[in-house]
Amino acid sequence: MSELKEEPCMPVLVTQEGIGVEGLFVRTSNRAEQDVNTQKIAPLWLGFMQRSDVQSNTCSPIYGCYFDYESDVNGEFNVLLGLMEEQIEPTNLELTKLNLEAGEYLRFRAKGEMPEVVIKLWGEVWQYFNDENCSYSRRYLTDYECYTATDGVDIYIGVNRKLVV
Repeated sequence: MSELKEEPCMPVLVTQEGIGVEGLFVRTSNRAEQDVNTQKIAPLWLGFMQRSDVQSNTCSPIYGCYFDYESDVNGEFNVLLGLMEEQIEPTNLELTKLNLEAGEYLRFRAKGEMPEVVIKLWGEVWQYFNDENCSYSRRYLTDYECYTATDGVDIYIGVNRKLVV
């Protein structure tokens, strides 16, 4: 299994503007993704990366977007793989548009071999939010992965600050 090239670091709170993304999507759950027979995200990545507009992309980061959550990590959600809207050919009817919500996000960052580094970083995200001393709660509106290099990923999790009692 691949090791992270950097030591895990604390996430950074960032305020994001809305981002328009367009791409291919599926509906799935974390439970479905555990079984090779019901996985939908891996086949989605394969199809997405074979698209000519993705292969010729030189301007846009690649986004892996999570949205339309049924509830929390235990419910179903949509996954959209895409590019910034302006990088997609406007006549392509098979693609779905998504606006990543503006607001506060925690950014988690890692470098390493794909896809292992992404899987490991998601484990760190879940561990961070499971900590009883975590100062934030997840919004479950839009979260996303942003790929700007072949060996690195930033995961942005939409958050609200917890009220201190």
